[in-house]
Amino acid sequence: MPASPSPATSAPVLGFLAAAVAGLLALPLLATTASAASVSTWDKVAQCESSGNWTVVSNSSPAYYGGLQISLHNWQYYGGTAYAAYPHQATKKEQILIAEKILADQGAGAWSCSPGTGLSTDHADPYPTPDPAPPSPADPGMTDLVAGDFNGNGKKDLVAVEVSSGKLWLYPGTGTGTLTSRVVIGTGGWNDMANLAVGDLNKDGKDDVVATEKETGKLFLYKGTGTGALASRVEIGTGGWNGMKNVLAGDFNADGKDDVVASEVETGKLFLYPGTGTGALASRVEIGTGGWNGMSKAVSPGDMNKDGKDDVIAAEKSTGKLFLYKGTGSGLAERVEIGTGGWNGISDYAGGDFTGDGVGDLAAVESQTGETGKLYLYKGTGTGSLTARTQIGTGGW
Repeated sequence: MPASPSPATSAPVLGFLAAAVAGLLALPLLATTASAASVSTWDKVAQCESSGNWTVVSNSSPAYYGGLQISLHNWQYYGGTAYAAYPHQATKKEQILIAEKILADQGAGAWSCSPGTGLSTDHADPYPTPDPAPPSPADPGMTDLVAGDFNGNGKKDLVAVEVSSGKLWLYPGTGTGTLTSRVVIGTGGWNDMANLAVGDLNKDGKDDVVATEKETGKLFLYKGTGTGALASRVEIGTGGWNGMKNVLAGDFNADGKDDVVASEVETGKLFLYPGTGTGALASRVEIGTGGWNGMSKAVSPGDMNKDGKDDVIAAEKSTGKLFLYKGTGSGLAERVEIGTGGWNGISDYAGGDFTGDGVGDLAAVESQTGETGKLYLYKGTGTGSLTARTQIGTGGW
């Protein structure tokens, strides 16, 4: 189990991910197929396909992902989404397990780099010990945590999607860092949505929810009513939003209107979609040159350093470190490390002022493989750092 995430300070710079090379062919072959290959053989294939970079995304169109440059079509077709939405977001082992299925079905020729690697002649099981099945959609637990004031009492609440039922639940905040009993505010279908974010996009003083429809890639706004419920959704993005991640909302250009920020999966670039104050979004502007597909999730807790500007927090997948990106009023400043490691043992988190002191905090769920889905609060100090965590949810998150 990874160590518990802990606060720290430092300031490394996020590097731009290298572009990948040859991709995965989509058409099945007529030749006799191989059935398996050892990890060392897959390492050879990855070295040729992606220089051994298991988190890379190619610059080609269509894009190819991860160490073995698997297409999104094949990743979905062979069951990879049970591990992660995209191949490069999965672990090396998970990528190999899906590649094994492609190899058995399509043969070694599915990789242009296979000649000379032994992929067609190896036949060894890469993981001879039975691997646990990927999580089932019926497994208990919550996902897509977001924070906002949904019942109009001036205190930040948590909202989360229940994986098993697709229901949207509201956990009202007390303003003291704890939560009260949950209530349903969405009866079902929310597991068909992704990239939930919260902000007051129509300037009516009530927090709204923004979410992407997985099947169509459309972006929808669910206006808050201030009573704990959400109004019927309105489309505010016509398509392509399933190619974005790290979607969050806040006033990042200091014009008094909440905006939407999102990273592009294919390029790793970060974009700002300025809010108009009517619920609609203006044309996007690039505010981050690359590397954001190396982050597991980005959230906006509000103002972390009490300078009156909304900030962003994000965890780096490869290191498990937590970083703060201070808002400048026109974008984001260079990141600062505020968590030394272990954040890849956190399955989800949401940012907001849960203690009512005007400083952004972080609510985080420890992975089911850690301590059974417990919920923790990391309080903001007002200087951009976080205090040691306290448990506010007993399990099942």
